[in-house]
Amino acid sequence: MSIRESLDKLLPSTATHRNCRFHDCTSPPWTPASKEAERHVMNERNRGHDLLGLSQTEQWQRKREWNRGPLTDLFPRIPAAALERILDICMSKDFVYNLSQAKRWNARRYTSIVVAHVRHNFSEYDRLLREERLERYEARRRSSGQVWRVLREWCPWNDSNDVLEKCFEVTLLRPEERGSEWDPMDVDSDSEYEDDPMDID
Repeated sequence: MSIRESLDKLLPSTATHRNCRFHDCTSPPWTPASKEAERHVMNERNRGHDLLGLSQTEQWQRKREWNRGPLTDLFPRIPAAALERILDICMSKDFVYNLSQAKRWNARRYTSIVVAHVRHNFSEYDRLLREERLERYEARRRSSGQVWRVLREWCPWNDSNDVLEKCFEVTLLRPEERGSEWDPMDVDSDSEYEDDPMDID
């Protein structure tokens, strides 16, 4: 039985409470029946269900799918395997498209995650760090051509992602090299690689 069905069964009838100042008010909220309903809701939440009856796995899957549309809008030619991996990274960062923020804010966030993913998986950046022991920003600059080429393959049209170039460029600059015009949200932020969410490898 779903939570909604349980609530329909457990909540009191719509008999009007005579002390209520609203004539169409139902019975007061703290009746034994409604207390039982509240306990049922809390128990379901503790078991990992929300008020729509979705399990934690179902909630996770729904949020993951919410990210798919914005990512494919920003990167229309992203390969399927890379898209699935980046969707998982978004969820590991607990990031879902934020309706309370502007579209551009969300675009920067998604783009930052993609830039970091490309650098680690489609360039020699990790090898430069591991084998040649390059300083991280030097390694970023050395691998930047490979990263940019992949990004443009995934997003060949400027009007698909007007924040792509800026998000990419700022990752090549050390913090002290970034002027006041740089928005901190333009820095890639894949915490899969570093603890600091605003300054990752």
